[in-house]
Amino acid sequence: MTATAPRAGARPPTGRAGATRGGGQALRQLLYAQALGTFGFRVMSLAMPVLAAGTLHASPFAVGAVSACQTAPFLVIGLPAGVWVDRVRRRPLMVAADAGRAVALLAIPVAWWCGVLSLALLCAVATVVGTLTVFFDVAGQSYLPHVVAGDQLVAANSALTAVEQVAGLLGPALGGLVVQLLTAPQAFTVCAAGCAGSAVFLSLVRRPEAPAVRSPGTGLTRAVREGIRYVTGDRLLRAVLLTSTTITFFWGVAYAMLLVLLVQRLHAAAATVGAVLTVGACGGVAATLCVRRLIARFGDATALKLSVLLTGPLTPAAAFASPGWGLWSAALASFALSGGIVVYNVAQISYRQRTVPPDLLGRVNATMRFVSWGARPLGALTGGALAGVVGVRGAVLAGALGTAMSCGWLYASPIRGMRDLTP
Repeated sequence: MTATAPRAGARPPTGRAGATRGGGQALRQLLYAQALGTFGFRVMSLAMPVLAAGTLHASPFAVGAVSACQTAPFLVIGLPAGVWVDRVRRRPLMVAADAGRAVALLAIPVAWWCGVLSLALLCAVATVVGTLTVFFDVAGQSYLPHVVAGDQLVAANSALTAVEQVAGLLGPALGGLVVQLLTAPQAFTVCAAGCAGSAVFLSLVRRPEAPAVRSPGTGLTRAVREGIRYVTGDRLLRAVLLTSTTITFFWGVAYAMLLVLLVQRLHAAAATVGAVLTVGACGGVAATLCVRRLIARFGDATALKLSVLLTGPLTPAAAFASPGWGLWSAALASFALSGGIVVYNVAQISYRQRTVPPDLLGRVNATMRFVSWGARPLGALTGGALAGVVGVRGAVLAGALGTAMSCGWLYASPIRGMRDLTP
């Protein structure tokens, strides 16, 4: 299936909507916002389950329910969010989402101080924060082309990814320190401060953004279908979507059971598990240092293919983790995959931002995220069911093998013979 006629030749020119080469200051402000927002999110990701399990003495199922409330909005409103993002200016929406998350997060320490903190309130806050995060993330990917020129998107995405990866590396350790020093309920004041700081820096960005134009008579359902049709009608985006979904699903199988393998089967201490995961995250940080040069030298299509082909086959090492030094085989698998994913994401997100018409970009981003991220909880559930049949180690191996074979979608598409991704 080929792309539809309206998208042919619809590649927007470099510098759409006022994005010119003078966007360095605006990009720096986006980076500051990303750093503060990501740090706040990492602290929240640690404080939320600690608060549920420790302070509120919730059952394992209830702790899982709190986590589900954070991600469920991606499945519930992921597609409509893309429509709404395409109908408004993106930066004000991001500022409002950050401000809303800060207010919602402050409800937890306030409720704790008043003695009315409950599991229901925690789930409600997690749902509100998750919902606002859907809008923030979709708007953020759609706003970047208004800040930098088209030929600077790879560099800009590399910088934003570097900030995110460093926060992912340092966030758990710093989050643990914050929770320990302030207690879990009060740690949410730090989360709220991160979101508020992000909103401040975003409000300082001064880049022209064209008013959103809504086609007469275009309802929500039709608008959603337009985004889906664009993705499925573009052979390159379709291959990327299938690859992303395959990686997310199968690594969801492997990762969920890997934690069980390390903690329950190998009896690794929590600090050891944290060290293994931290070393694994270093792969993403290392990749941010070279992704621009890789894409510039070999082309974004080549980088996209090699990012999966070369790192995916290393993921089955996770299934062979054993006590002692054998634990680091799991770190090797995570290191390789996190590095590959950074290169993969910078290449494919930059392609979307460079080629998708501005009035469709929100819906295309939402469609890609809805399908690929929706596979994550399904993978975790499948991993648990599979472990009951082939054992925990067997489930890890099965998920890792599926991850390793995900590159098949790219090599079965026109991307196979490309050096650069072109419409």
